[in-house]
Amino acid sequence: MHHFTLPASPGVPRRGVLALGALLLAGASAPLQAQPAYPAKPVTLVVAFSPGGPNDVMARILAGKLSANLGQQFIVENKVGAGGTIGTAQVAKAPADGYTLLFNSAPFVTAPALYGSRLSYDTLRDFTGITKVAESPLALMTATHSPHKSLKGLIATAKAQPGKLNFGSGGVASTSHLAMALLDATAGMELQHVPYKGGGQSITALMGGEIDVLLDSITAGGAFLSSGKLRALAVTGNKRSPKQPDAPTFAEAGLPEFQMVHWVGLSAPAKTPPPVLDKLQREVAKAMAAEDVKARFAELGAEPAVGPREQFDEFIKAEVGRWTRVIHDARIQAE
Repeated sequence: MHHFTLPASPGVPRRGVLALGALLLAGASAPLQAQPAYPAKPVTLVVAFSPGGPNDVMARILAGKLSANLGQQFIVENKVGAGGTIGTAQVAKAPADGYTLLFNSAPFVTAPALYGSRLSYDTLRDFTGITKVAESPLALMTATHSPHKSLKGLIATAKAQPGKLNFGSGGVASTSHLAMALLDATAGMELQHVPYKGGGQSITALMGGEIDVLLDSITAGGAFLSSGKLRALAVTGNKRSPKQPDAPTFAEAGLPEFQMVHWVGLSAPAKTPPPVLDKLQREVAKAMAAEDVKARFAELGAEPAVGPREQFDEFIKAEVGRWTRVIHDARIQAE
């Protein structure tokens, strides 16, 4: 070990030099000590959709658990409009400090193809992933009194009578619209699109016989599927949904290549410090592993899907690519 002594400058006692060195060292470490542990104040989760919908409900369950576990409020803020892009833009412009986060879902990855240069942000460049939070299957639904009893029967009818059958959605370029465009392309059929103002109206239209089918999150069909007012012809995912155990998966129904789920996740502005992102990922994993949270998500037909940050970033990138192709091929344009 090397020993060294501070040389005394002319006119400055050695003690003074040592004191000065101590002050400089203290000053160098002060900013580190001044950094409070994250989170030191309330955190906002921006949900780019209306209160009361599946995404909003899931965000509120997660926010409640994070608040309880971390001793700081996690507040859900609904920022609605322009297919989810207004709320997303708000987070893109927010300080990258971990106090404004985006609770996102499929519109986050479809927006680049739908809006292009009209977006004020870059989905891949301006955000960094924290983790996927949960997934729920999509269900291809009909009214109980519908003549369509199976996926194979529906596809056969659609191919035999092109343009005769129709499907509803929660609006042009909504997730239910894009999901059906993907199903049409996968099955080689072409159903007519009937857009409604929101998922609730499309469910009502389905039960009333205005439309033949609706492809949406199983959460959207919820109580109507459980009560028998709607029938699920098939569900996405690798296994049957506990919410609809009698409904076959698309693979069981003869269309294994159709793969899509409703997902929700958490992202932050791109330059958020990695230690903050890592802590958030760990805390979301802990919250989603709690039995009470799992039970509440299960009631919605969803289950935890937490993973590493890098995995979520890779998923987002792949989904942007996939939906760019689907939207281009189906010539879908946002209103």
